[in-house]
Amino acid sequence: MIAVVIADHKKSGRAACRQVLQLEKGIEVVGEARSGLEAMAVAAKFKPCILLFHMNLFKGKKTTLLRALRQKSPKTKVILIPLRGPETQILDVLTHGARGYIQEKDKRTFLPKAVRLVDAGEAWVPRKMVAKIIDRLARLTTGQEER
Repeated sequence: MIAVVIADHKKSGRAACRQVLQLEKGIEVVGEARSGLEAMAVAAKFKPCILLFHMNLFKGKKTTLLRALRQKSPKTKVILIPLRGPETQILDVLTHGARGYIQEKDKRTFLPKAVRLVDAGEAWVPRKMVAKIIDRLARLTTGQEER
C-alpha cells in the first residue's frame, strides 16, 4: 500500500487530490495538512511513502522544510504541485530533494501514475525540465552562480 499525505492550503485542492487517489487500488490517503509545518507533523506521525506538497506552502523555506522532512520521515518522497510558479522556484525545490512535480491541470490524468512511479524510486518531471535540472546541478557542483 502506498501511503500518501496531501498538503495544500486550499481545502478544494486537498479534496481534488483525494478524489483522484481514492479510486486507485494500492494507494491510500492517510492524512492531510493545510500548512508546511502541519505537513511536517503529519508526515512525522504517519511516515507516508509520498507527500503531495503544494508549492505555495514553502513560502521561501524550501531547504528548511525539505531538510526537516528528511529528518522526521526519511523515506517519504515529495511530489510538488506548483501553481503557475516560476520555473526557477520549481527547480530550487527539485534540486533540494523533491522527486517530481505535477501541474494542477494534469492531476486528474497523471497523479496516480506519478505517485506509483515516484514511490518506485523514479522521478516525475516533464522532459523539458530534465536538461534544466542537470544544468542546475552542474552549476551547483562547480560553484557557479545562477544566471
